[in-house]
Amino acid sequence: MIKITRLNHSAIGCRVDVEEMHRFYVDILGVNTSERDIPEHLAALIPGFWMQFPNGQVHVIQCDKPGEERKVLKELAGKPGDPMGPHTAFYVEDIDAVETHLTANNIAYHRMDQFIFSSDPEGNTVEFQQDPEISSD
Repeated sequence: MIKITRLNHSAIGCRVDVEEMHRFYVDILGVNTSERDIPEHLAALIPGFWMQFPNGQVHVIQCDKPGEERKVLKELAGKPGDPMGPHTAFYVEDIDAVETHLTANNIAYHRMDQFIFSSDPEGNTVEFQQDPEISSD
């Protein structure tokens, strides 16, 4: 069984310019932001910003713009779960156990470093990350 420890974040897709979303949420609504804690090679490919709330984060991520062809990361083409679109991310007790459990249950997924992406039966992306407050040793 997968042991989800807490909600990590929820992400909303941005089909307009990310700066418009930043202006609305940060400049107009006054939402605080935090540093994006993703690997540098992914940060450069996934434009967006993280909004910080006392009980978690909401990530705003640039995805398709109207009239533009989707620029999917090559390593994501044809794989389940879409980290560049709307998704929900959970912290887990043991990321390796998640991979083992998904495999044992014939659930399609892909792993990128310490991130695992899958889809629920409706096609919604679900992300799993090792909880930094729990050692997976």
